Amino acid sequence: MALYEHVFLARQDLSQQQVDALVEQYKGVISANGGSVGRVENWGLKSLTYRVNKNRKA
Repeated sequence: MALYEHVFLARQDLSQQQVDALVEQYKGVISANGGSVGRVENWGLKSLTYRVNKNRKA
């Protein structure tokens, strides 16, 4: 089975509980389509090089 790495960004105004719920939602989508999540890492709040939808941090 091929291994894939995926990174997604969340807005800076989301609470930690909302971020956790978002992670669980993505894990559910992956599991529903026959995949599995090997590891989850939270990188915290990072500054972006370029603005994304008027946001400088994600």
